[in-house]
Amino acid sequence: MSNNDTVSILKSLADDTRMSIVRRLARDECEVAGSEIVQTCAEFLKLAQPTMSHHFARLVQSGVLRERKVGTEKIYQLDKDLLSSVGIDVTKL
Repeated sequence: MSNNDTVSILKSLADDTRMSIVRRLARDECEVAGSEIVQTCAEFLKLAQPTMSHHFARLVQSGVLRERKVGTEKIYQLDKDLLSSVGIDVTKL
């Protein structure tokens, strides 16, 4: 992993909203449907759905979240191995 990759990961986690998303996904320890987690986080954080989608896209772009499509639904999962490679233990978030 390059220095730029590490910086991108850490920058994506430097935002309170994105860190809240990561904490939530770390607690769930499984894949979650995008519509479910985006809605849940939007309600909890009192943010609009487009704003949440932006934060999820940023986490996917940095590699923190893995995204796959099943039909029209996006499924998200935390990439614990990637976070571990930069020294982040998700069990301690």
